[in-house]
Amino acid sequence: MTSASERRPIVFGVDALEPEPMALAWAADEADRRGLPLRLLSAFSVTVPVSAQAHCPVVVVRAPEHITQDPPYVVVGVDGSESSAAAVDVAFDLAARRGPALRAVWVWQSQLIARFDEEGAVRTLWRLLAETTAGRSMSSPDLELTHEVIRGHPVEELAKASEHALAIVVGRRGRGGFAGMRLGSVPHGPLHRAHCPVVTVPRLPS
Repeated sequence: MTSASERRPIVFGVDALEPEPMALAWAADEADRRGLPLRLLSAFSVTVPVSAQAHCPVVVVRAPEHITQDPPYVVVGVDGSESSAAAVDVAFDLAARRGPALRAVWVWQSQLIARFDEEGAVRTLWRLLAETTAGRSMSSPDLELTHEVIRGHPVEELAKASEHALAIVVGRRGRGGFAGMRLGSVPHGPLHRAHCPVVTVPRLPS
C-alpha cells in the first residue's frame, strides 16, 4: 500500500500579500476528492509566475464555484494546440469527479479567417472540436458533453462562459522569457476576468 508521504500532494501556494481563504477551501476539497495529501507553501505574489512555469495544472481561485446551474458545468477552452488538448484531459477529469456537465468551447475571431471561406472554416472548427474531445467520453459515460463554436474574442467569451461555471480550464501557451509572457495572452486573461476558479494546463511533454 502506498503511504500518504509517497503520493504526489495537492500543493497550495499561500500568497503572503493576498491570502485567499476561498482558494484554500477549494484546494482542501480537491485533495479530499482525490484522496491526496495537501501541502501548504508560503510565498509572495504567486498567481502569474506559478501559472506560467509550473509543470502541472495550476488552479487560481479568485471567485467561487457556481453550483446553482442544473447540471453544474465545467468549461474548457479549445484551440487545437497541444496545451488545449491537455486542458481537455484535465477538464474531463475535473468534471467527472464533480459530477457536472462539460462545455467544450472554441472561440474564433473573424479577422483571422476573413480571407477564407467563413462557412467552411467554421465547419472545420466544429470538426476539430469534436475530434479533440473524441474518445475521452468512454471513461466518463455519464458526463454530459456539449460543443460550442463561438465568434468573438477568446478572453471575453471565455470570461462570459465562466459566469455560471464550476471552473474554466485553459491550456497554457507562450514561450517567451518572462513569466507573464510564457503564460500566453488567452490563459492570462481569464486569470483576472473569470467569474469562477481558473485551471491553467501546460502542454504534455513530448
